Amino acid sequence: MTDKPKVFLPEMSFAEVEDILDQVQLAILPTGSNEGHGPHLPLKVDAATSTYVSIEAARRLYPRVLVAPCLAVGHSPQHLEFAGSMSLRVETQIRVLTDYCSSLRNYGIRRFAIVNGHGNNMAVNAQAARRITEELGDVRLASFAYWEAIDREEISKLNEGRHYPGHADEFETSMTLHICPEHTRMDRLHEIEDKYGLHGPGPDVAPGHQFLATTTWRQTGLRQRLLCDVAADNYQLASAEKGALFAELSVAGTAAYLDDFINHVALD
Repeated sequence: MTDKPKVFLPEMSFAEVEDILDQVQLAILPTGSNEGHGPHLPLKVDAATSTYVSIEAARRLYPRVLVAPCLAVGHSPQHLEFAGSMSLRVETQIRVLTDYCSSLRNYGIRRFAIVNGHGNNMAVNAQAARRITEELGDVRLASFAYWEAIDREEISKLNEGRHYPGHADEFETSMTLHICPEHTRMDRLHEIEDKYGLHGPGPDVAPGHQFLATTTWRQTGLRQRLLCDVAADNYQLASAEKGALFAELSVAGTAAYLDDFINHVALD
């Protein structure tokens, strides 16, 4: 069996990067979060999934795609009520992503894709994409969540829950069991209902406050609604086998999206 090609910059030497740099046409910037995902999953779920999908997609497009270090802490102010969660301010996240692209542009890379694994990053990454293209001028950038590239018809045959990606339920629990089972705590799954309770009644939202959800630094009330930070009871449908199938659909869709981006978005 041959070794898988190296595409993840933190695992490569500068000499290995130089070996393929003249063939690289795009760099992926994975984004995730460090936040609660129930008592059974690690805080890194969103970062782990976006990084895994990015690396495996890049390997399918080797040597045209490299993967930058994951921005493993994202915009998660609403999760700070769950111990260990961390959050970046919007401006911090935008500046870091801009600096990522500016650094890699220095080596001639001018196409970038922000491949996201955390829902609350979506608006921030969109702002970052605009800032990057305005400031750097000659770059081309796509920003999307990896689950947006999944074939909906195919995943509907596998996903028994109400939707995907969900939050710490069927989809994410299955993906994590496949990607990093050593960091899951399925022995604590019973705590979702036995210790914490699955759902609360939901917080009272004062008139007008609902419109501030994406602009306030510290959002509160999530733990009143999601007592254990699991979005739905379909976590019971999760399995590593299903996670492998979800992962394949995610990687295939992302690789196809990036290939299309490279082939159809010209550089001036």
